[in-house]
Amino acid sequence: MITNLISFLYDIKVEVIRKNNDGYVFLYNNNFYIFKNCQMNEEYLQYIYNFISNDSFFHKIIKNRHNKYISTYDNQNYILMMVKFNVNRMLLLEDIYNSGSYHISYVKKKDFNWIKLWKIKIDQVAYFVSNSNIKMDVLSLSIINYYLELAELAIQIFNLIPIDDYIPLSLCHNRISRNADLYDYYSVTNLVFDHITRDLGEYIKNYVYSDNLIETNQLKILNNLSVNERYMLLSRLIFPSYFFDIFDEFILNQQDFRNFYTYFLNVDQYEKNLKIVIDYITK
Repeated sequence: MITNLISFLYDIKVEVIRKNNDGYVFLYNNNFYIFKNCQMNEEYLQYIYNFISNDSFFHKIIKNRHNKYISTYDNQNYILMMVKFNVNRMLLLEDIYNSGSYHISYVKKKDFNWIKLWKIKIDQVAYFVSNSNIKMDVLSLSIINYYLELAELAIQIFNLIPIDDYIPLSLCHNRISRNADLYDYYSVTNLVFDHITRDLGEYIKNYVYSDNLIETNQLKILNNLSVNERYMLLSRLIFPSYFFDIFDEFILNQQDFRNFYTYFLNVDQYEKNLKIVIDYITK
């Protein structure tokens, strides 16, 4: 079905295709291509694609038979991208640091949106806990209060940035999964404008919130960060996006909050990992 769809939309005959995370990869005319769903609309994708230089590693978008970036079929949006490099591998922290060195624009610290978005998330959880009729056990309530305090601490650390200077923005990602590879990272379907520490922090948090002790040899590239960048990275690391993701999932799926605590049984390990990273960044 997928090969027929590609043939219909792009007039490309695919002989062999394989699944790769949330997309499909195939070889055509000695180039690798990725076909996958796309949540962006045509206008936003065109806008953000204007900021991708030809010499970057971000995939090249292939237009469809209607000269559009996004193809719609059976109420689903798809995109086809040509890969610009030959070998795929797992994403490294160095890849993120190097790709974020190209600054697209700048924003004043007071106009930067992290704090506003974080406060909204904190207020939403606090309001729900105070005003809903859902029963929660003491342990789950304690976990919620713990992570809300962590989120407040993240805001305080961000506010410690000593100067109200301009913050450089690069092409970053909504989220970076732990099993992300270069195909995922250089896809154009998951991009936003933000500070490089967004991607650095989210990548590291994949290892902070794991059952294994984090290894500092993965963090050496962070030695190149400036003082302000270290403040921003610390705030991003301490803000518990993992907690808010799970909380939102419970709300959306109307799950029983009496099981909420089971997602945080390894909180001691999380704290150890977070302390290792904080000590490394602040040394």
